[in-house]
Amino acid sequence: MSFKYKKIMIIDDDAIDNYLVKVLINTNNIAETTLEFDNGEKALEYLVSNKNNPDNLPEIILLDIYMPRMNGLEFIEKLDEMQLECGKKCKICVVSSSIDDNDILRTKLNSNVFKFTTKPITPEFLSSL
Repeated sequence: MSFKYKKIMIIDDDAIDNYLVKVLINTNNIAETTLEFDNGEKALEYLVSNKNNPDNLPEIILLDIYMPRMNGLEFIEKLDEMQLECGKKCKICVVSSSIDDNDILRTKLNSNVFKFTTKPITPEFLSSL
């Protein structure tokens, strides 16, 4: 079976959204492995602990903006501050129910963000990654 990516990371506090996106990723052969985190802090811990093992790093990060503890914008800022090598490997796609122009602009101005989309994620969108 051929996959488009080896690993995709989902960072979203909504368990239902995570489940649906994971099903879409699996049924459409988008990624061999899907890493799921319900907040940015846990995802950063994973990235830091695997910074010297590129095979464990995701190629795509699907990142929700609005989450408790650490929102998506804070996650992006922390990733930038840490200057991890994974920032060069991991492309961030911001996924949000927000249509706030300020949020969209803030994410698009970051060099690690390559796409912004609104929820729900569709198979067509995943295939376009």
